[in-house]
Amino acid sequence: MENTKIGNKEAIALLVTITFNQLIINGSKAILNTTASSSLLNILFISIIVIIFDCVICFFLNKFPAFDLIDISGYLGGNFLKWSVGLLYIVYFLLFSGNLLHLFSTCLQIIYFPVTLLVFIRLFLVIGTIIICLLKNNAIYRSTFVLFSILIISTLFLFISDIQFFDVENVYPMLGYGIFSTFVSGLSNLLIFQTLAYIFFLPPIMKNPSEIKKITITSIVISSLFILLTVATVLFTFNGLVEVDELLPLYSAVRYIDYGSFFQKMNSIFLLIWIMSFVSYLGITLKFSANILKKLSLFKTDSIFVIILGVLLFLASGWQKTYAVSTLFVQSALKFSFFILIFGISFLILAFAYLKYKYLKSKEQ
Repeated sequence: MENTKIGNKEAIALLVTITFNQLIINGSKAILNTTASSSLLNILFISIIVIIFDCVICFFLNKFPAFDLIDISGYLGGNFLKWSVGLLYIVYFLLFSGNLLHLFSTCLQIIYFPVTLLVFIRLFLVIGTIIICLLKNNAIYRSTFVLFSILIISTLFLFISDIQFFDVENVYPMLGYGIFSTFVSGLSNLLIFQTLAYIFFLPPIMKNPSEIKKITITSIVISSLFILLTVATVLFTFNGLVEVDELLPLYSAVRYIDYGSFFQKMNSIFLLIWIMSFVSYLGITLKFSANILKKLSLFKTDSIFVIILGVLLFLASGWQKTYAVSTLFVQSALKFSFFILIFGISFLILAFAYLKYKYLKSKEQ
């Protein structure tokens, strides 16, 4: 079983990839539209909050070595709580990733495949994801690690290439729409750290679950740097006080790159990298969801669950009629679900499980 678990570097790549895909599809646009020229300050602020919250999560998780939220829920409230939390997270993962699938597929259709039906683009991405997830020895995690270095290089390349078009005065006024927008309503930008939802289920698939704090903090710091670089690229290239209406703002920044005729297709290269990254994200979501179902059902293999969840993912990406509906769904229902599930329900389960653990320990003594 050891070869099916992942090392520290793979875990970091996995967590950063999750955040990166939120950023590419609608995260950077949401941050800029919420906080405008104070976006960079807002990112630093929410990153500190996420690191603090992560430290608290890891403190609780370390009391239950190699346990995930499903195991801890069973310890605290038995099978009822265990099944309730497991099903809630599966529904959340499918709805969120399905909505992103619709958004990303719509962008691909508009940019490159205008005569292709949206359903075929979605189907192609889902089938590719299922195939990768069904490969042996958790190939999805290893392929994500390989892609991780490409994401780093491409993001740095984009930032450096667009420096010549930067207008650093776009960072003024420093507080954008004001203090309230930057530090209060700007808290909604925590949504971009979807990584937090996956940390709860990370310990059982890790070779060294005791190092989860070091791994998660490292991934959050790298993710924050990713967010700063990409948002800064869009902010400095365009006007931070003008609402961003582009489907993929970062794609617009890529089109500014010009290194002569040899690099005429840079936008196509970047889009290919983002497609591979998005398939990795979908694969991670399917694997985590399948692991939850396998644990709830006590099955020894998750292959059948991957296929079933892949079909459900495809269906979850098809109910939205327009791109605008998908965006509104993220900024309304999914946003509230994120805060309730991650910062509310999950946190309380860990806290009460820890109190129960301390109480039982004290009774033994």
